[in-house]
Amino acid sequence: MQYQINSEKIKSMTLPEFVSNNESFLSGIAAIAVIIGFLWTIGRNIFGKTLGSNGDRKKTQKITLSELSSPSPHPIKFANSNGVNIAHTIHGQESPTLIVTPGIISNLHISSHLPPIRDTMNALASFSRVINFDKRGQGLSDPTNSVATLDERILDIHSVADQTNSEKFFLMGISEGGPMSIKFAVDNPERVRGLILFGTTAKFSRSEDYPLGISDKALDGLIDSWGTGAGRDIFFPSISRDVIDDETYRGFEKLLSDKRSMAQITTYMKELDVRPLLSKLKCPTLIIHFTGDLAVPIRMGRLLASHILNSEFVEIAGVDHCDLANAPLAISKIKNFVGK
Repeated sequence: MQYQINSEKIKSMTLPEFVSNNESFLSGIAAIAVIIGFLWTIGRNIFGKTLGSNGDRKKTQKITLSELSSPSPHPIKFANSNGVNIAHTIHGQESPTLIVTPGIISNLHISSHLPPIRDTMNALASFSRVINFDKRGQGLSDPTNSVATLDERILDIHSVADQTNSEKFFLMGISEGGPMSIKFAVDNPERVRGLILFGTTAKFSRSEDYPLGISDKALDGLIDSWGTGAGRDIFFPSISRDVIDDETYRGFEKLLSDKRSMAQITTYMKELDVRPLLSKLKCPTLIIHFTGDLAVPIRMGRLLASHILNSEFVEIAGVDHCDLANAPLAISKIKNFVGK
């Protein structure tokens, strides 16, 4: 099927409507070309306002690259995971404990200053004890020479939980951190009070028995485009260019990860498949997904929810991937879920 962009029709559409009408096409990096066409059609200013439809973030002072990479306001601590140091932070209330497994964006310094992640974590910390950590091979955790396995990542959650005296806790998996959270919950039901899955799926890569996944070509595109800022409007559409300009964003990507590390991440994502574990989940599960998510299309979230017994699936209108601070309904759902 060929897709053609009717500029007159697009002018009368909001971006969420455009995404919804073309959802099968807007997957992975392939969405970049369409988004660029949309930008040229209605102009950057109008586009920016549409992207803010999840809830207008108050305008803040422009953030520089040096500010993004400055030390986290939360003390950095380390847990030993079979000889690998896993960096983590703790902030928020005394209870309940919420351990967050990150996606591709895994750097505690940068995350504490990047508006979507910073504001989301601050919102969660208003009613819980939030523990964030950097996955092995990323951020402030020890680098690795090879692709981390799923079992190794599970050990990392164990080490952080033990180091922070978190015997029982809620576990939140964001994007790429979803599958490892699912496996941890299945393997350790006595420790997980509840599971929150946000903008994620049980399997990322497309296959014969999983045609709605993201193509390997699109995943490989992450490697080629990393550092160019091409994925900005896919992963972080809510970041205003008045706050972080394109040059700073490109620098942020380069600080976050090099192409070698991104190649390791995409290799890991291609191999991930925890679908056989979904029927084994016993803990309460809350699944949250933006309807216009371009990084992990909502069809993948819907399928995930359909295979987890007694889970609650919450669809949030908007085009964000991981910005819950502008989604009060989602924050309210999480607050109620953890019993606050």
